[in-house]
Amino acid sequence: MFTEAVRALASCQRAVIVALALLPVLLVTAACLPAVLLLPAFPGGVRRLTVLLAQLRRWTGEVLTWSQPGSAAVRSISTNWPV
Repeated sequence: MFTEAVRALASCQRAVIVALALLPVLLVTAACLPAVLLLPAFPGGVRRLTVLLAQLRRWTGEVLTWSQPGSAAVRSISTNWPV
């Protein structure tokens, strides 16, 4: 019974990892929404907003890149699970 549960979880492992890794990025993005609305109104705000959005985009890209099959992180996780 336990091995069946482990096999079922292993099949959706990548989706769970991405969901857990994207959760902090989504929280930071939600916390930055007031800055997205207010920064363009201040001098130099557009430049700072561009940097902020580029960083959020970079974080999201890293999470999605490391979750792809064949990446070092996924290989180390998948080879350590005894299934």
